[in-house]
Amino acid sequence: MSAYPPPAELLPHRGRAVLLEEVVEADDVRVVCRVVIREGAPFVEGGTVPAVIVLEYMAQTIGAQAGLRARDSGEAPRVGFLLGTRDLNLPPGGLAVGDDLLVEAIRIFGDESIGSFDCTVRRGGVPVAAGTLNVYLPPREGGPG
Repeated sequence: MSAYPPPAELLPHRGRAVLLEEVVEADDVRVVCRVVIREGAPFVEGGTVPAVIVLEYMAQTIGAQAGLRARDSGEAPRVGFLLGTRDLNLPPGGLAVGDDLLVEAIRIFGDESIGSFDCTVRRGGVPVAAGTLNVYLPPREGGPG
């Protein structure tokens, strides 16, 4: 059992749109989440998940860290936006049902509204995907970010 709240409480996503299994580790700079690819999960076709979905795993991991910060401030999670990515390496052929992944995001710069994160996805401790994601979290209505 994780020491952190379930991802559904940290993300603005609902139901099957929440792709993360759990938050494994988190601090102000780094977050690690677990993803388990199961038969019948969103985006699974023929036992595989297209490689591009790794971007969503990375983005939701970053979102989980933002959700933890919001929760600490007594606020609800809010929608953020992926602005772009650099140096993206995805697994050829995608991922398979049964894969148990750790998704790590490390903030390399940013503030409460914009940031850049180095992300790595590992399967069995071996990196299978990596990239730098740039994200934007708009300010709350009626107040600062």
